[in-house]
Amino acid sequence: MLRLWEELNRVENLFLELLDDPKKKDVLLYLICYCQLVRRDGEYEVELPKLINCAEKPYKYISGNWQDVLLELGVLYLKDKKGKVYTGKEILLVKNPEGFKVGILPDYREDFYKFYTKLLKYWSVLNSRRTLGSNTTPDYYTPLLVHTFNEKLFKEAQYFSEILAMRFPKEKNLFLSVKLVSEFYREYAKTGRVKADNLNDAINFLSDTPDVFYSVNVKKFKKDIKKFLENLNKGEFYYITIEFASENRGKKRSILSKLWNFIKSLGGKRWNSRSSGMDYYSFIEHLLKKHRRQMMRSLESSTPRLQGT
Repeated sequence: MLRLWEELNRVENLFLELLDDPKKKDVLLYLICYCQLVRRDGEYEVELPKLINCAEKPYKYISGNWQDVLLELGVLYLKDKKGKVYTGKEILLVKNPEGFKVGILPDYREDFYKFYTKLLKYWSVLNSRRTLGSNTTPDYYTPLLVHTFNEKLFKEAQYFSEILAMRFPKEKNLFLSVKLVSEFYREYAKTGRVKADNLNDAINFLSDTPDVFYSVNVKKFKKDIKKFLENLNKGEFYYITIEFASENRGKKRSILSKLWNFIKSLGGKRWNSRSSGMDYYSFIEHLLKKHRRQMMRSLESSTPRLQGT
């Protein structure tokens, strides 16, 4: 288990921690707002007061202050007007944000837009409406795992499913099957290697699991893996999704897919460009407005509204 955790970066670790308690997901707003400011300004170092204003206004109930949140995130640093950099516990020494800029560690700049996309996926998973029950039971975590897998967060799904298999040994067959399929996709993405044994083992685990298990359509999941394995032998590759038993086939679009289409509709064909004319604050308002608004009901999200400066 230690080896697995060593392979995760800080933000991936944070996501797994938030899966354990999604109510603390608000800390991700700092990273989402940071990414939006970078997109708007075209610089990796942005004004700290703007970040705080963006992330904190809707969340007066956030536990701790902005210094605590930045320290917990562990991937952002501060820089004063003289160029002095503050990291780790040094951030706690900064009392007045005026005149400071905030940046992100170089590792997260290498593929910045991929990182930003992953943050949106994290937010979507943590806001999934199927997250019900007590966080001491499998029915609470199973929907979170399913959404993580369906968003193609295979690294996170692999580790989260292993955690759940150890935490709930009586239900481990379903979790281990998700782990094996996630591991299959990760290995294929890295090396192009087809680990057929993973898929066969996943089928075996599911064969000992009820057809419907914690609302998951296990019967269809098993059938889809078998079909995928057959198609692989014909040279056809695609991604499997896990469905809930109550889902209609025509309504299985992921939360992120709807969110993504909405983002594109705001920016049109130019939305990917850092120099896009899309108004940043209008975007943030629409992206994170409260779920009772009609626009966000269509996105099936309970994302709250952020205000700009």
